[in-house]
Amino acid sequence: MKIYISKTTAIGKYDGFHLIQDHLATGHSQPWNDYDYYVTFMLYHVSNRKQTKIDLLKLLINGEMVTADFLIKKGEVVSGSISDITSIIGNLEAVSLGGNINYYQKLNSILEGDKRQVNNLLYLLHDASYQIENEENYSKFEGYGKTIIRDGETAKSLIKKGYHVALGTYQRDKSFQLCLDSPLPTIDPIDFSFDISKKIAKTNINLIIGENGSGKTQILKRISEIMLGIEKNSSDWPFFHKLIITSYSPFENFYTTDDVLNILDKKNNRGKNKRLDRERRNLHINKYAYIGFKDKKNNFNLDWPKEFSVKSLKSIIRYDREENWWNDTSRLDTLKETLSLSMEFDDIAVKLKNGDFHIIKDNPYRRFNKIKDDIQEKEGLFFMKDDEPIPLSSGQEIFSYMIPSLASEIEDESLIIIDEPELYLHPTLEVGLINMLKRLLSETNSSAIIATHSALIAREVSEDGVIVLKKEDGYTTAQQPEVQTFGESLEVIIGEAFDDYTTYKPFQSEIDDLIESGTDIQQLLSKSSSQIGDEALVYITSSSDNKSIEIKRK
Repeated sequence: MKIYISKTTAIGKYDGFHLIQDHLATGHSQPWNDYDYYVTFMLYHVSNRKQTKIDLLKLLINGEMVTADFLIKKGEVVSGSISDITSIIGNLEAVSLGGNINYYQKLNSILEGDKRQVNNLLYLLHDASYQIENEENYSKFEGYGKTIIRDGETAKSLIKKGYHVALGTYQRDKSFQLCLDSPLPTIDPIDFSFDISKKIAKTNINLIIGENGSGKTQILKRISEIMLGIEKNSSDWPFFHKLIITSYSPFENFYTTDDVLNILDKKNNRGKNKRLDRERRNLHINKYAYIGFKDKKNNFNLDWPKEFSVKSLKSIIRYDREENWWNDTSRLDTLKETLSLSMEFDDIAVKLKNGDFHIIKDNPYRRFNKIKDDIQEKEGLFFMKDDEPIPLSSGQEIFSYMIPSLASEIEDESLIIIDEPELYLHPTLEVGLINMLKRLLSETNSSAIIATHSALIAREVSEDGVIVLKKEDGYTTAQQPEVQTFGESLEVIIGEAFDDYTTYKPFQSEIDDLIESGTDIQQLLSKSSSQIGDEALVYITSSSDNKSIEIKRK
């Protein structure tokens, strides 16, 4: 097995693996700067003149700031731009890590699961997951925290799992917990439980339920901060490969990818590099995605989700084109099949600048690539029935924003956070959302945490995946509901999980006022029974049996 360091992508004559600095593979003028360390490469494989781009990795040599310069200096030149480093790379004091889980999946595919070859390659590249028993040593390398582990929990995930994924022996835990320290001094620690081993009521979704002001959004944001390495947590977490935040609330304050980069820059004592365009910066935060109303400039923009849905479709089509050599799953098929669970349509289309609709068909890359610059992105996606765009309700529009964005961003074993998705949804669409989300999660072995006020959504999640927040005297406690929520009646869920049983209601106040004014109960029942519901009738009857009934007012 040969390893090369190359300053060109014209490498087809040299079989083996080629390390090419990232900017040469992505078309940028300068290599990516990890806080003054230059360690990012695109790994290519060449066999019989067939050249395959694998994925990004970071390779840090202890004591060196610019990995490529060192390797070129030490390598044996085989052409003007290519040096053979096979004989020297294995003896270096170094550590590398793939840029995402796909890197390891692709290595398994390109090496056809050959364990000897996988071991040999990862040994030569000093892969952190392969040599995890040496973590105590390589984690002390200067620059390790700014390069290899800069992505926080997601990088730790790759170190724990990458080697086994490359071997094809990795199996995800079917049940696990995510234990969150108190996000604020006034909020309990919270344990989230996930269990997909159950035959029914699988818990790949956790819900946070609580009244306004109980801390739901603070909890979601703290989870994101820990995942991104901005804040610390006392206990180890299960390992997710990507974090996706979804919120269409006008009041949300979640981080965009630009926010995350700026925070990490500040944390590492480096000002924002203004010479790097936003797209380039965001490319290197591929472990995090924000989906919502904030655009690339961090401005609240009602039209942005519509535009972003088209960008997501472009990304889906490009992904299917570039990754089909190792992955049989089509993201475009997943998108269509998922949306069809709640929307009736024949095709997805985009509008061109001349006003025509371009319908997205199977294997669309070649045709789509020709017209991609003529698309009116700000018009959003269109859903065609009998060659005509169907009108969308406000809830369906949210679906047309959210689901393409999720399908574009989600990777195996992602964690999706959704803040109050019911804001714009009719009750039937709330159920549809959970149906679609469960499909996406199942296909990618992913998990979700949702903050919600919806009893309909709670009905679709087992009680072991429901956290009820209760705020009293300024302190918020977290506990599971006392009833099984999965498949339970809405009345019981609202009563038990949403505290409806103990909440003093306006209709009760109106009845009490009538009783206190001397109104005859029997006469009230005989004249008004057809005008009020069963719960009010029960309340009137109980009040007549015990006029001193104590009502807990909240």
